[in-house]
Amino acid sequence: MSHDRIMHVHRSSPDRLPASTEPMRAEDAQRMLSARDDQNATQSRRRPLWRQLLALAIFLSVYVLSIGPLYWKWYAAKVGVGSPIYLILYRPLEQLAGWFPPLGHFLNWYITLWIY
Repeated sequence: MSHDRIMHVHRSSPDRLPASTEPMRAEDAQRMLSARDDQNATQSRRRPLWRQLLALAIFLSVYVLSIGPLYWKWYAAKVGVGSPIYLILYRPLEQLAGWFPPLGHFLNWYITLWIY
């Protein structure tokens, strides 16, 4: 019988603290929680910037590469028989290609893959 009693005292229970420990003071609990929150806030500030930069890079890549399959729609808008939305959508890309010739050469090469 005494063996059962010892086992019961040492068994952990989620709803009761063991008899040998005293409850944590409120100030200590607040200090521990605020330190943990400060650490999590520091880590969470770093991750979103990295994720935002990755999302921006993916978005810009998709934007630049989307001119290939949509070239004929852009061209139709350029000559006046298509929707002007394609002119608005790809005007920044057209300007960048003019300002940065290597981008223009890449776009010309890439578009030829789609139109021939």
